[in-house]
Formats: sequence, structure tokens, C-alpha cells
Amino acid sequence: MTFQIFSQISKQIAKCLMAFIFMVSCAQSLFAQQNPSNTAQQAQPSFEQQIAGLKRLEIMQPDSIGPKYQQGMLLLSYVAMHPQDSKSTTYLEEAQRVIGKIEARAPKKDSERSDLATLQGFYYTALIVTNPQQNGPRYYRDALDKFSKALQLNPKNETARSLQAKFMEGMNAAK
Repeated sequence: MTFQIFSQISKQIAKCLMAFIFMVSCAQSLFAQQNPSNTAQQAQPSFEQQIAGLKRLEIMQPDSIGPKYQQGMLLLSYVAMHPQDSKSTTYLEEAQRVIGKIEARAPKKDSERSDLATLQGFYYTALIVTNPQQNGPRYYRDALDKFSKALQLNPKNETARSLQAKFMEGMNAAK
């Protein structure tokens, strides 16, 4: 019984830690964009270093979807911000593998299933951004459905809510 309680607490701590690391990375990225001095850029870990750190966390916590989820979000964020970059196709494929790993774990908790649906919706969004003319008509319904599913499973999922709003904003601007 004590082990189960400890296991639950450690999972919650790991999830909070992952969220904190992701937010710090985002804040550092924002700061680096606002302050382009060499000192600020040297202090920020590279994209590859961030992915490598999340992969190490995944190895340390193989039963947790947190590190996998954060990897997927980071990969897809890169693709969404740099859709024409030569690395985007590789990152999309890697994100798809990460999503597959999470799906293979068959999450039972609504919050974890919501995170998976969020990641899937973001994946479809990234596909659309890379080639709006071809992929927009093909995947926009899938993206909307995944974001809706994420919010049905966990109405407090702010990431899903934010990505859904950005997606709708982008779709309205494209009309």
C-alpha cells in the first residue's frame, strides 16, 4: 500500500517536474529571442540538448508518459515554428514515433488520454502547417476532433485549449 502511494506521488512529482522543465525552456527561449546577446544564447540549451534530456528522463521513467509527451510537444513546436526547415520532416516522423510509444502504453487515466489526444491534434496541426494547401483539407477535421476529445477527457487541459484556439485562429485567417 505504501509503495502504491509512493508510486502515485512520484508520478505526480515527475509530471510536475516535466511541466516545470518545459515552462523554463519556453521562458528561456522567449528571453533569448528578446535578448539576442551571446551570453543569453550560450545559457540556453540547444534544441538537440533539450530532446536528449527528455530522452534521458524517458529512460529513467519508462512507465511515465510525461517525458514522451514533452518530447512530442517540443518536436511539434519546432515544426510549427519552422515548417519549411529541412529538419521538420524528420521531427514530424520522430513525433509520430513518440505518439506511437504513448499509444502503446494505452493510458487509462483521463488526464493522460487527454494529453495523448492533445499531442495527436498538435501533430495534425503541424502536418497542416508544413503544407497547408495539401494537408489542410485532409487533416483539419482530425485536428479539431483530437482537441475536442482532449478537452472532453480533461476540461482543465490548458495546452489543448490553447492549441485549439490557435488552430481555429489560423484556420479563420486562412479563409
